Amino acid sequence: MKKFLISTIILCLATVAVKAQSDVDAFRFSQTNWQGTARFMGAGGAFGAVGAEYSALSINPASIGIYKKSEFSFTPVVISFFNTSSDYNGKTSNYLSTNYSLTNFGMVLTAPIRNESAWKGMQFGFGYNRINDFNNGFRVEGVDNSSIANYYVDMANGTYYGNLSDDVGLAFDTWVIDTANSPYSYYPLSNSNEVNQKKSVLTSGGIDEMNLTLGGNYDDKLYIGATIGIPFLKYRESVTFQEDNLDENPQDLTQIKHRSKLDVNGTGINLKLGLIYQPVDFFRIGAAFHTPTYYSLREDYISEMETNLSAAFKYENEYKYKLTTPLRVNANIAFLIKGRAFISADYEFTNYGMAKMYASDYGFYDENANISKKYGASHVIRIGGEVYLTKHFLCRLGYNFQSNPYKDNINNTSSHLAAIGVGYRSSSFFVDFAYNLKLSKEDHWMYSPEYAYRAENSYNTNRFAVTVGYKF
Repeated sequence: MKKFLISTIILCLATVAVKAQSDVDAFRFSQTNWQGTARFMGAGGAFGAVGAEYSALSINPASIGIYKKSEFSFTPVVISFFNTSSDYNGKTSNYLSTNYSLTNFGMVLTAPIRNESAWKGMQFGFGYNRINDFNNGFRVEGVDNSSIANYYVDMANGTYYGNLSDDVGLAFDTWVIDTANSPYSYYPLSNSNEVNQKKSVLTSGGIDEMNLTLGGNYDDKLYIGATIGIPFLKYRESVTFQEDNLDENPQDLTQIKHRSKLDVNGTGINLKLGLIYQPVDFFRIGAAFHTPTYYSLREDYISEMETNLSAAFKYENEYKYKLTTPLRVNANIAFLIKGRAFISADYEFTNYGMAKMYASDYGFYDENANISKKYGASHVIRIGGEVYLTKHFLCRLGYNFQSNPYKDNINNTSSHLAAIGVGYRSSSFFVDFAYNLKLSKEDHWMYSPEYAYRAENSYNTNRFAVTVGYKF
């Protein structure tokens, strides 16, 4: 039977656990969801070969070489509306939320070269773009024929009860599981054949990347650029889980509640190199290479569990680790139509299986093996266009597709994005508006695919952006 609660709690609190760092974290923090100015977002982000657009410096740094005048841009208004639908074992749950964020601040300074050199000018840019947004959430609810207690039993079996840690330790402390015939064997206190489970996951934060970019223009034919990126990562996740016994004659354990909060903060560094070549006036082709981002991250994790048999027990864990994201390769083309319009396309390749986690006191062998096993190549296509309707007013359209990066279709997070935008531009002032609709999906499991049914999540994100700027 369960003994020595106080000593067990002390052991749980003192144990340094690496529970929350997993292949999921590596994948999440390696992804990009390029945002920035409303002009960039209105044309679907397809600016790699178009250039002269601050947010494009995060895609192809050579974009800076096309600037002829200095420029300041600021995106003070980005409002996002999230609508998530979750189907779990025949029951559908919906979640609605809104978020306000700043996605861009940037300045580009140009310096013409007036001697006889074929170099026409140099440019320097600094500011930031939002390259990923973590704001979202979902709720899942439905009936299952197996309690989460069975999962904790299998996780605990073979471990001495005094050494149980993380959520398994909390399950022992709150009478979700108990020892059976030995201190290494366990059984569930819930033997229900029908339980109602509900879970909510709320996430917030993002990755805002500071950019320092230097570029040049050679004979109005070749444009080059390099960007040092310094991303600032902030991620917060709040999870609540509840299980209720629905049997007519329930056992003593009738309700389990589990709450957790995860905060991850950190800073990274990367280098982006790019070039654009313009063989004729109406056509440009470009390419860019992004080194891996090297992150130093700190994680704070709080987990709390209670049942109808026990008050709440919790533990807190702080951990620091490193993450190296995959490299990226971009290819870009653009067709220019008499200085009044363009049609462009970008292609981006990333292999998420190349991400790696490491720390001085932990090898992350299992986590890195899971990264290589679960994740593979992702292909992104961005298509966009812009046209002047009058001397000063413009219209933009764009489309994005991102392929599924999971191997063997164990999950599917492919996405589609449609974009539209309008703008006003004079010789010195501009203001742009954009609207994006992003549709994506993923599968989610309450706790483990071996024990719980799959929830099918569908995400519908509506985003509005406004940018103002000045040329000088």
